[in-house]
Amino acid sequence: METIRFVERFIVYIEDHLRENIDFGEVLESMGVEQKSFMTIFTSLVGMTPSQYQEKRRMTEIAYEVYQGHRRLIDIIKYYGYRDVDSFKKLYTRTFGISVHETERNIKKIDLLDYISFEVVPTKKPKYPSYRSFVESFRLIGIAQYFDINSYHSDYKYKFLKILERDGLIDEILRYNDGFVKGIFVQERFVDGEIEIFVGTASYQHTPFDETFTETMNYEVFETSGEPGVAIDKVYEYIFRRWHFRENINMTCDFSLELIKHTYSFEDPTTKIQVWQALDE
Repeated sequence: METIRFVERFIVYIEDHLRENIDFGEVLESMGVEQKSFMTIFTSLVGMTPSQYQEKRRMTEIAYEVYQGHRRLIDIIKYYGYRDVDSFKKLYTRTFGISVHETERNIKKIDLLDYISFEVVPTKKPKYPSYRSFVESFRLIGIAQYFDINSYHSDYKYKFLKILERDGLIDEILRYNDGFVKGIFVQERFVDGEIEIFVGTASYQHTPFDETFTETMNYEVFETSGEPGVAIDKVYEYIFRRWHFRENINMTCDFSLELIKHTYSFEDPTTKIQVWQALDE
């Protein structure tokens, strides 16, 4: 439950600095918090990254002010840190699907985000089948991509997957899949101030691709199926909101690891998926 309380305190921090450009990496470092671990927990509980939460809350407050009509648009957006009206109008339309001038008659229909709160609801019935397994470190070959932690969005890794699939690189990587686990792994971790996404497969071969190694750990392996961009996030939400409290076990969130048993497309709703949650035992 302490994890929940810390996330709530961090949300309060964002609310108190809503109009500022927050350096989330710097703030978390000053708090002595492992950044990748916190990003994973925050995203799983809140449903978005801290930067996404800040932007959506800021846009929501602007929408309320536009609806009330007490100040000019230029004054409102400057108050919240936006300088260019035309750029802001485009961002507003992307966020809410309507123009600024349509706000008054559509305020009850648009997707606003008020100060977020959540309730942990433990349950005895498991939503996803899982099993525990001790796995020695093994080699992955594949492709790494790096993102700034302050601008990282939770859907970046799924976009990266689709780009690799579109360019035929997923099939090329799978040609070297001779390890004991079959499929595409997606590993997310914090490296030198950035979020690293490594997409690869278990292999012993010499290849033209990058290489990395997994951690020797006890894992709780959760199984599901569906489009990865939706199904994986739902599993993590279940892990952090329910399973974790029922099992009362310590978890390691310094990295995340998922296995996608590739079918025809990452948009295939029958794609089989495993989420490997590392345990601190």
